[in-house]
Amino acid sequence: MGHSIDLLVPAGSPFGAAGTLRLYEAAIEAALAAHRAGTFDELVQRRPRLTRWLLRRVRSALFGSAGDAFAGEQALSRASVVLLHWAVAQLRPDREPLHATIAREAWLHKTGWRPVLAVLGYGGFVSVPDYRDHYRRRPDEAPVDNLCGLWGVGPSTFYRYLERAKQSIAALLIEAPASPVRLLSLRRTAGDAAVRLLGLDAPAAQTAWHATQAAALRERGDPLAALWHGLQAGDARACLALLTRHVAQLARAAETDALIERLAARELDARAAFELQLARAALHRQRDAPERELQAYEAALRVAAPRNDRLLLGIVYGAMGKFHEARDADRAFACYEESAAFLRDGAAPADEAARHYLVTLVRLAWLYVLRNDPRSKTVLEQAESLRARAGVPDDTAGMLEQAWGEYRRRAGELPQAIAHKHRALALFERAGDLHSVLKTYANLSLIYGEAKDFERALDYGERVLALGTRIEIGPEMRASARLNLGATHFWLGQYDRAIEQYRAALDESLGADLKLHVNRAHFNLAEAYYKRFQLSADPEDERLGDSHAAASMRARASESSPMLIEATRNLKADVLGAQATQATDRLLPEESAVHFEEMADIARHRAVLAVPVAVEAHVRARLEIANTYLVIAAKEREAALELARRHGLDRSLAPAFDRLRRTYDSQRSREQQLAEAWAQRGGDLLDAEPRGAVLMFLLRDGSINKSTYAGLCAVSPATASKHLALLTERGLLRQTGKGPSTRYRLPD
Repeated sequence: MGHSIDLLVPAGSPFGAAGTLRLYEAAIEAALAAHRAGTFDELVQRRPRLTRWLLRRVRSALFGSAGDAFAGEQALSRASVVLLHWAVAQLRPDREPLHATIAREAWLHKTGWRPVLAVLGYGGFVSVPDYRDHYRRRPDEAPVDNLCGLWGVGPSTFYRYLERAKQSIAALLIEAPASPVRLLSLRRTAGDAAVRLLGLDAPAAQTAWHATQAAALRERGDPLAALWHGLQAGDARACLALLTRHVAQLARAAETDALIERLAARELDARAAFELQLARAALHRQRDAPERELQAYEAALRVAAPRNDRLLLGIVYGAMGKFHEARDADRAFACYEESAAFLRDGAAPADEAARHYLVTLVRLAWLYVLRNDPRSKTVLEQAESLRARAGVPDDTAGMLEQAWGEYRRRAGELPQAIAHKHRALALFERAGDLHSVLKTYANLSLIYGEAKDFERALDYGERVLALGTRIEIGPEMRASARLNLGATHFWLGQYDRAIEQYRAALDESLGADLKLHVNRAHFNLAEAYYKRFQLSADPEDERLGDSHAAASMRARASESSPMLIEATRNLKADVLGAQATQATDRLLPEESAVHFEEMADIARHRAVLAVPVAVEAHVRARLEIANTYLVIAAKEREAALELARRHGLDRSLAPAFDRLRRTYDSQRSREQQLAEAWAQRGGDLLDAEPRGAVLMFLLRDGSINKSTYAGLCAVSPATASKHLALLTERGLLRQTGKGPSTRYRLPD
């Protein structure tokens, strides 16, 4: 390797693909010659810059897998010789290690083996066997001549084989990124070399060394190498902890999935198998692969369900609720209800179930907040009470502060909202939860914008997008950050920039099927286009505003919010009429001026229903709500009758009053008919009291799910499923939907 080669070692190769290939081939030729002569270490010491440059693509795999065996002055030489041995071994058609036995047939007759055999002989890696019955070599015959004699070829043919081998090795080392299979093969080669260097012959000593390396590499911030060592040590728990803690880094690594498959192939207990599926889901979420994420949750459910493990079932349903939040609010609610039902009974202080129960309550409250539902406060207060009784980690406490902050924002209490968000930020930073830190930045961007501190609003939003260029933050966070930045530009009157951000958010949301974000983006775009039309009078802006408003109006309630849909209906008139557009993310009123006491009662009973409590309390609350609505209906009828009589309209409006009476009578008759049918065809399944409770629920809400049925009838989920199937077969119910969104309705 001459001095001219050393000159070709800047930070990268400026010579294009052909120049890079020639550089690698020259370096490989020098390395093979030095290996044959026993001067490999001296070569590395003379050319350290070139060596490091050649190692750059696989440095992490080499040094991470060898751990402390590649330390000190010999580190570079040891790593280089391992890389050379591994690269040569990759040419073996059987993919065995370098020094594994090679069959006679391969040495003599299989031409596909000749490139690697040429390298092995030329570089002095192995001795050429003496096959006297085939070729009688001279004493001390050079390996090159020996191979030419075995194959019956001249030196020029041999060197063509050697040249082909060097080209293959060069292409292998240039490959970027290397395939997971090859990277894991390199790790195994480096790990085996380390074990030999350290003299770790006993399996127990090797296991202990791998465990020590895993801990050290985890502390040094190399979770991929730590994961590999954890697998060699057979420590499934340590591997799962790494997958959970370092999901962002591991999601980007080419080897992660292959390592997970190796972990999954081992004999794992139910809890470990369950956590492995959740770890897979987290990786797929990080990579924006929602279908595979959901498949992983379903696999986790299949682990937990046969064992009826209430803790694991509660955890996975909570995770599925989080998955559906941005896609289908109804399914998210159903999953959170299932999660709460499984976790509630075990929610004693300091119990693991209590911590997961708290997380479910916070997420349920968050979903209520996003729908501007004041019941969020009741759920948050219960979560706060649970936090006071049970110690919770910083990241969970941060989630609760985050939800309180959003509640305060929607209540119009901006100073309190900002205070909650900054407490959440401090907790997430202390926990090292970068994803939640970025989410809090996005939230602060919106709150500071509403508080008219636009400089801070833009700063926090841009922090999210700036970090998103260096780490994977996911489409939901990018979309949220852009929506909030767009809102700030909108409040500043910078409609062009607002539209630019909103459109980027819409594209991001459509690509990831984030329906809630999609519909928010359509509303914001409609508003911005109408405002720009107000200034420019460009009919294209009006057309685009109409188009986005129509798209927002088409949204299902579960993919938007009732308040957003109602605001969209009046948006054009509000904007072009120069009125203040109604805020779409403010809490709805908790009472009505006309029926203050009754609506306050209803709100109190609805609050009971929002929290997973005893079944009897839910039944009584629903009965009280039904009774209160009857009181309201009677009051409205009496008020209408009095007003009609006062103005002499009682005769002309008699048909309307008759219609009201017929509606009441028809509902009552239907109840009676259904009660009789259920008594005849369902009496063997249900006693009168639970039968009446189920019918009342169906008549009021229109449908029922498995968990609600189980609660009303005080039966297990399995019994509830059996009952619902039998009631459907007997024509008393009809089934709609699948999975967590399965509902049962009364026949038409």
